Amino acid sequence: MAGTMSSILINGRTESSRSRPTPWAWLLLPGSIFLAVLFVVPLTGLLLLSLGMPSWTLANFVRIGETPVYLTVMRNTLEISVTVTALAFVLSYPIAYALTTAGTALRTFLLVGVVLPYFTSALARTFAWIVLLGRNGVVNQFLLEVGLQSQPFAMLYNRFGVILGMTHIVMPMMILPMYTVMSSIDQKLMRAARANGASPLAAFLTIFLPLSLPGLIAGVLLVFIGCLGSYITPALMGGLSDIMITMAISSQVLEQLNWTFGAALSVVLLVAVLAILWIGSRFFPIEQLLGFSDGKLDSTVARRQLGAKMLMRIGSAANALDRWLPSMGGRSVPILATFLAVLLLLPVLIVAYLSFGASSYFVFPLPGYSLRNYEAYFSDTLWIRATFTSVRIALMAAGMATALGGMLAFGLSRGAMPGRGAMVALLLSPIIVPTVIVAVATYFLLARLGLQGTEFGLALGQAVHAIPYVVVIVVANLRDLNPSYERAARSLGAGSWATFRTIVAPLVMPALIVASFFAFLTSFDDVVYVLFLGIGKITTLPMRMWEGIRQDISPTIAAVATLQMLFATTVIVVGTLLKQKNKT
Repeated sequence: MAGTMSSILINGRTESSRSRPTPWAWLLLPGSIFLAVLFVVPLTGLLLLSLGMPSWTLANFVRIGETPVYLTVMRNTLEISVTVTALAFVLSYPIAYALTTAGTALRTFLLVGVVLPYFTSALARTFAWIVLLGRNGVVNQFLLEVGLQSQPFAMLYNRFGVILGMTHIVMPMMILPMYTVMSSIDQKLMRAARANGASPLAAFLTIFLPLSLPGLIAGVLLVFIGCLGSYITPALMGGLSDIMITMAISSQVLEQLNWTFGAALSVVLLVAVLAILWIGSRFFPIEQLLGFSDGKLDSTVARRQLGAKMLMRIGSAANALDRWLPSMGGRSVPILATFLAVLLLLPVLIVAYLSFGASSYFVFPLPGYSLRNYEAYFSDTLWIRATFTSVRIALMAAGMATALGGMLAFGLSRGAMPGRGAMVALLLSPIIVPTVIVAVATYFLLARLGLQGTEFGLALGQAVHAIPYVVVIVVANLRDLNPSYERAARSLGAGSWATFRTIVAPLVMPALIVASFFAFLTSFDDVVYVLFLGIGKITTLPMRMWEGIRQDISPTIAAVATLQMLFATTVIVVGTLLKQKNKT
């Protein structure tokens, strides 16, 4: 993937690897050591453990291949992942296309429909689908009320529920990469195609679609890998016949305490993910989507490859296509995109609506309104204690991630060093490798250090996952800084440190604040790390929700999920306001 790069684009220019690192590059050292110790070393230890160190053996892998149960688990994982990826692509492409071509009002609504679910915890969104699809859930109640069925449908704890819930979870992950690439496509090409006689559909198929393929490939790649490593949604919404490999890993490590076999299953998943990443990187560099290169370069290269020949052939291609394809309606795509965006928002909005119910159980529509669920949350010492635990751990994780990620961002954007491609690969890996694998590997390391089941140990693991988000946000801000400010300061006699302190630092500070918010949110909403690193000793707010959903679905959980969504919305709004203020 990123390791195949010999250089990356920062501030619009290519900086090739140099024989000696520049002073800025030394800022990469603390974060690199942190990730090496808490990410690379644990994964290496996981591999050694799966091989039965010190008595080397392949017995665990042979057992996986010879046991029908695990072959079925592998097949389930592949079937569900392929189905969800295909469905997410079909539903996401119209939204991404409309985001690129629609007017300001529609684009704003679509962005809200994509970004808000993306930053709402997977646990809260999964809970929303459980409320919707349950035997006495909202959907069944509605169908019974209107007389479309005489008895409830089984839409939960089966393959249907898993696929529907996972598709909703991963759609923003599919949309954002496609939108990133589509937004860099020059609309003049479409107008040129129309001027040469192409219909809207023909212009789309011959110009826009080929140029959007890199984003399509990257979105499919990220979503498919995310599905392979999905844990929360299949564990809560699936049945016994829908067990995926992540659930098998959890069972081996947390329930049966079979560390070596759990490590072997994790290595199988890791190898599959790395193989898919390697294949996908042959077509499109994933790091471009995460802010480490200039996305406009690729569209420029693609346009040059397209060349004059394609434009000359557009007229004849249009005629051929129009013989058997209908013309694209001017409003069909925006209407479809709006409908799909509403569906993205609907589950979380319905849960927020139900959180104000006066009943002790879920009823739709609400017979009356009350704040009893919120009062139950604020008056329950267990909920409050779990909330403060989450806040403490998230503050530690966000502090470490912001400090180390900020230095990494400056080192990458301003420094030069050999092996820059490997550094980019190291930074991106924690958010691409399935969280279950990283959590299991980190557990084995913390167990040796005596930090398992401690808040500090949990914060260390969550900081590894949060650092890439900090780096991406800060690097994007550094790329947008106007260099004329620094040149003006230097022309007035300011030194390097004075320029950094008076010009660069104030301009970057809003990005660091936003990055710290998102790092905090990443830690605060986490479940997987708590499950594996907390080992039953730490109960965070999401962990309390997890236990409540598995044991007794209470309306109080709807209030907690709504508060989580409100917090995520606040973070997004504050981040947007700070960004706008920084631009002005």
